[in-house]
Amino acid sequence: MKMPGNIAEPAAISLKDRYFDLKGLSAYSALGVGTLRAHIQAGALVAYKVKGKILIKKSHFDIFIEGFRIEKSLGNIVDEIMDSLKG
Repeated sequence: MKMPGNIAEPAAISLKDRYFDLKGLSAYSALGVGTLRAHIQAGALVAYKVKGKILIKKSHFDIFIEGFRIEKSLGNIVDEIMDSLKG
């Protein structure tokens, strides 16, 4: 049976940009709960508090984590520094 696209599409969108609690975001990101809390407390990571539960939107976390991206050229700089220290 073929389902109309407009029925399945909202479900796919809602899963794409869901909310995580700290434990779920920790599993998604491989960062510790304490690390996530520190970024929230510093105001760097957008979070919501609902009845004592902290929630973070996936899209907000993805934008936040992009700020920590290591550029390829950084590796070259590190190699150059290491080479200069060796002699």
